[in-house]
Amino acid sequence: MLLLVLVAMSATFEEDPIAAALAQVNALSGYRLTLRSQGSGGEEVIRYSYRQPGYVRMDMETPYHGAVLIYRPDTDKVQLWPFGSPGRRAGISLRPTNRMVRSSRGHRVDQSDVGTLLRNVQQLQLHGSARRFEPTTLDGRLVQHVVVEAEPGRTVHEVARYDLWLDDETLFPLRVKSYDRRGERLESVRLEEVILDPVFPPDHFAP
Repeated sequence: MLLLVLVAMSATFEEDPIAAALAQVNALSGYRLTLRSQGSGGEEVIRYSYRQPGYVRMDMETPYHGAVLIYRPDTDKVQLWPFGSPGRRAGISLRPTNRMVRSSRGHRVDQSDVGTLLRNVQQLQLHGSARRFEPTTLDGRLVQHVVVEAEPGRTVHEVARYDLWLDDETLFPLRVKSYDRRGERLESVRLEEVILDPVFPPDHFAP
């Protein structure tokens, strides 16, 4: 049975690598990782947690060390603790559209998960193409390198091209680079220390 599942996954990846990666991510109950992002606004380092169906926690390392953000889909609110210590003090309740809880590139907390990223890549792919390169290694791990590029003039949130490096076994993205229509890099993101389907403490998303 496992062999049949692996064969089916391999066939899906050959046909549409982004759809295969999204299916794998959607099947997860959640994940934890360290996110390192570099763009025009500088570097951001975040300890990131996600749990279905959309709970997000960000523990900031850089640039706002100690700050904690939690988004809950049941309230559609972001709780912000600018100086850390959630649970010991009340957080500031904000809408996810508030500029205080958006990244330097305007990313929203409630749209920061890997599933949303892959859906954006899919949207670009609808008006472009996806190319697979030969497997390579990233930090000692075997990865699949996929490039999705839109037709001339097409963009999704200013992005005209995505370069993705997907873990060969899980298809979880480990590195993503985005470029604008001029070919200039917008952002480079590394997803490190990835743990899939972790067991979160009961108060992790509701301190």
